[in-house]
Amino acid sequence: MGTLIKKVVTRPMPADAKIVTRNGKQVAKWTDRKGKKRTAEVTEGRGGSLRIKTEAATWTAKYRDGEGFVREVSTGCRDKQAARAVLKDLEQRAEHVKSKILSPEQDRIADHAETPIGEHIEAFLEYQRRKGTHPDRVKHYETKLYETADTCGFRTLCELSVDKLETWLGEQRKGDRAMGAAVYNGYRESWLAFGNWCVGKRTKGKQTHFKGEKRLISNPFDGMARLDEQAERRRRARALTEDELTRLLEAARTRPLIHARTVYRGKNKGKLLAKVPEQRRRKLEQLGLERSLIYKTAVLTGLRANELRTLQCRDLSFGDVPFIKLQHSNEKSRKGSTVALRSDLAAELKDWTKGRQPGDRVFNVPAGILRIMDRDLVAAGIPKADADGCVVHIHALRHSFGTHLSKSGVAPRVAQAAMRHSNINLTMTTYTDARLLDTAEAVEGLPILNARTVAPMVAPKAGKEGQIESSTDQTEGDDNAPQETKKPRKTLGFTGFHQVGDRELESLTSTMSTWRSQ
Repeated sequence: MGTLIKKVVTRPMPADAKIVTRNGKQVAKWTDRKGKKRTAEVTEGRGGSLRIKTEAATWTAKYRDGEGFVREVSTGCRDKQAARAVLKDLEQRAEHVKSKILSPEQDRIADHAETPIGEHIEAFLEYQRRKGTHPDRVKHYETKLYETADTCGFRTLCELSVDKLETWLGEQRKGDRAMGAAVYNGYRESWLAFGNWCVGKRTKGKQTHFKGEKRLISNPFDGMARLDEQAERRRRARALTEDELTRLLEAARTRPLIHARTVYRGKNKGKLLAKVPEQRRRKLEQLGLERSLIYKTAVLTGLRANELRTLQCRDLSFGDVPFIKLQHSNEKSRKGSTVALRSDLAAELKDWTKGRQPGDRVFNVPAGILRIMDRDLVAAGIPKADADGCVVHIHALRHSFGTHLSKSGVAPRVAQAAMRHSNINLTMTTYTDARLLDTAEAVEGLPILNARTVAPMVAPKAGKEGQIESSTDQTEGDDNAPQETKKPRKTLGFTGFHQVGDRELESLTSTMSTWRSQ
């Protein structure tokens, strides 16, 4: 038979409390906010601080569960009769477990049924933090889960519904928000991960088990359809040609100083007549060289913007085979990869980082790099978008990297490794701009196949019945005639971009701090 108790808890000592001694015990006396005089026994807390002992405001049910263990469960009730009803329900569940109506697992799941959804979400986020999930990913989960729980009315686990979620997401796609497939899938994946956690699914690396604490029997979002992001991509990236890359690097290198020297008002508007102090001139030249080197590093390594931003000097190695060792915490896949460096780029990076500390950042990649790149594109005379709606942005440099790898004849599997993709289809489709690939050149490289045409009115030579004898790659009457071949034309491909670094990026010696582009 269970009982109801009010547990004794400790609280901080009120600021205006006076301590007196009664029957050999210390007692605190104070006046609460309502003006009522109150007393409580004094006890010593952690660190020697004085605290007061008070009785909990709500009742706690103490009973023996279906597995024979004594448990204490807070009823959340201030009224004793209401708390007694909760205790009766708990005892009834214990009897159902004993009689095999409920399994012990179902009984434990029932304990989470009425817990507010916010507490479950916080526990899920804490699990992700302990597991080492990247903070950006944890923030992604937090934003998506709380927003959806509020708008869909998910107050407890019992109210989770895939129908409500799909209905709300469908409204967001059709409404003013015009939610895209990628954002839709972000909400789906967040709730799918939360549901998997609630059913006890735990993943570490490639190992998965279902031995975690169960809060649900099954995942209500399991099987929710994923939308095809490729089918409705809104910002398709355009790879840049070698000529465009050359002009972009030149514009990035010279634009800061040109901007400072340009007159924007008066009769000399548009002319390079403004005076720039020598010290500021050197800083602007250094800034331009850094921006140009950022672009070149991106297009010759495929590093993403955040990977460039977090790159440290200790990550660079300039040995016989130069490379970049990406830290797992800074890479998108969180694996920690090795990225090869071309020799000319390695020499420039070595010169650029000369004299710096291992923990210093290689580049100062500003938060407004996209806006800065847009201005560099204008200065280079490169359109932001083409007729097909494909646009150039900072991530398009990674697309250019993948496209020029294919253009230079790199094997698909090697290109996949260079791009650090887990799926070769991503390398060959999304990150390879087929419009820059010279298919006519590829066709010219096919072998020449000559076959002598036999007129249909000419009788076949003697041979097996039903066969016509023909000669391939030979001239009539000369069995030793050489095979006719044609060598394919050579293409410059990705290796041709080698000249961009030599011509556009000068040797760097200064490591002065960069200035923000105007």
